[in-house]
Amino acid sequence: MADRVVVCAGTKRGLFFLESDRARTRWRMSGPFLKGWQIFHAVVDTRGTPTLHAAAVQDAFGTNVMSGDLKGRRFLAAKTPPVPPKLLPAQVKMMRQWGISTMSRVWHVEPGPRSERKLLYAGTAPAALFRSEDGGRNWEEVRSLTNHPTRKHWTPGAGGMCLHSIQVDPENSRRMYVGISSPGAFRTDDGGKSWKPINRGVAMFPEAPKGLGIGT
Repeated sequence: MADRVVVCAGTKRGLFFLESDRARTRWRMSGPFLKGWQIFHAVVDTRGTPTLHAAAVQDAFGTNVMSGDLKGRRFLAAKTPPVPPKLLPAQVKMMRQWGISTMSRVWHVEPGPRSERKLLYAGTAPAALFRSEDGGRNWEEVRSLTNHPTRKHWTPGAGGMCLHSIQVDPENSRRMYVGISSPGAFRTDDGGKSWKPINRGVAMFPEAPKGLGIGT
């Protein structure tokens, strides 16, 4: 059991930390850090020296991933940030019709397998998966998911069309799951070379395309 517990709280005012010892009876709050940035998600990577990675959004400066030493509380923006792909015309039309934001966002940051300490993943809106092999300094789009044959049928959820969840299999580094609003969940078994929908048994919304396994 860890001797120190750190909870990251992302807000529209920046990033806050709540810290406690093993007992978790008393908590100390610090922040805000990254003032002026909206923090959609933050995670402490414990695969080496504890490092904080935050999905940050700012209307003037766009989206980025901020990374830094948790102890020093100094965070740097990625040199090559995740740049989400453009929405398709039909997706833009639907989102404007329902008043859904079309702004680009970084939604989620996830450490890779323990065997690859510098590997990170990020999910964005519009929906795409990115990977960094240098601890968050430079990001590259996983185009096998962006170019999935079902993508032209993807529709947004109420919060936009975002890749909001990433789960790396702890036993199989080549297997990973992602959740996208609202096409649903996808899985890769070959390290991201190919993806398949895994929404069997999940109720589809009435206008979901038939036979593609997407549209939750």
